[in-house]
Amino acid sequence: MDGQVDWNQLVDAFRDELQEKGGLIRLLTQQAGTLYRRDVPENARLEEQIRLQLGVISRCTQVREMALQQTAAKFQLGEGVPVRDVIRNFPNYIQPLLEALVAEVERLSNRTQECLGQNEGIKQRFCTETPSTVLTGDR
Repeated sequence: MDGQVDWNQLVDAFRDELQEKGGLIRLLTQQAGTLYRRDVPENARLEEQIRLQLGVISRCTQVREMALQQTAAKFQLGEGVPVRDVIRNFPNYIQPLLEALVAEVERLSNRTQECLGQNEGIKQRFCTETPSTVLTGDR
């Protein structure tokens, strides 16, 4: 098997996913500021960009999963094998890179979920409270 081809394919898939998740975190950070400023038109624009970015990330995740499945098949591993088992079949010098990419995808996925939750909380608070209670923290 030509391990270099699969290595490059996986690295590209992980890199693309990381790049797009980083873009989503940037948008979510911008949205948080927009929500605090109560800039409704800018928030609407960002909501659309976030929705589109989530679609891009979904496609990147599908490409990554397909690359992992193809690689697993070339290594004659069973379907649905964990990514770490696929990585163990690569030469030792490639494994740390792939492991780092997997860890970073997981970290950014968690960060993305945190940001989404935070922004939803901000939206709920600002949509249900008057400006004076938001600024003073009174309920």
